[in-house]
Amino acid sequence: MRTAPNNKVWDAAGYDASFGFVTAYGAPVLDLLAAQPGEKILDIGCGTGHQAAWIATSGAHVIGTDSDAAMLEVARREHPEVTFVLADAQDRVALRAAASDAVCDAVLSNAAMHWMPRQDDVIAGVAAVLRPGGRLVVEMGGVGNVEAISAAIRGARGDIGLDADVASSWTFPTPGEQAARLERHGFTVRLVQLVDRMTPLAPGDSGADWARMFGAVLVDDVPDDRRAEFDTGVDVHARAAGLDVRPDGEPGWWIDYVRLRFVAARI
Repeated sequence: MRTAPNNKVWDAAGYDASFGFVTAYGAPVLDLLAAQPGEKILDIGCGTGHQAAWIATSGAHVIGTDSDAAMLEVARREHPEVTFVLADAQDRVALRAAASDAVCDAVLSNAAMHWMPRQDDVIAGVAAVLRPGGRLVVEMGGVGNVEAISAAIRGARGDIGLDADVASSWTFPTPGEQAARLERHGFTVRLVQLVDRMTPLAPGDSGADWARMFGAVLVDDVPDDRRAEFDTGVDVHARAAGLDVRPDGEPGWWIDYVRLRFVAARI
């Protein structure tokens, strides 16, 4: 998750109800993190806090940060045992304050960093709060992520007379780009991989539902009186791309995720 871009306000309840797969698919990242008792771990872009709470069961001291107050309200209510701080991970001062000006053993981020256009600021901020040898473990969107559903959204924009070429809010690096960025900011790269991950939507949800939750600037300017027409258009274009029938032939909507995973150690 899901640090909100610019002025986007997240529907925290809807996020958990229909898009809980964001947390569920974070299991491989938690395995890579391998949290240990007594460690201090910062979870950036923690959303509604479920992942941070799971890490805390290892005995680690976890601080979750997110730039969306509604997400953190849910996190604090459901996981009072974890510390949650409102902070933009692109702001080095805010990130250090969230860590209470103390060095961390690890920083984790799952499905959040692609919402942060200032990638160098994020990595520099993480380097500032990690101890030497501390690890950064991340899964985020990588090159090619959500190409088919994005094309469907753009097609629907054009259908109702909006600019189909508007820039998105996302940053999807290549493995090489991110590895070079990490090295520039004083990290040794231990692992970097690009993973195709077909992601089913919840029963009853379609491409239009995904677009409303995650589409950001690609959908935010759709007029209210054209919303139903736009939603229908998204699904028409998404069906044409095959997103209504899963690659294994089973019925059901899915999204064409491509994830970039990496592990790096602070020098």
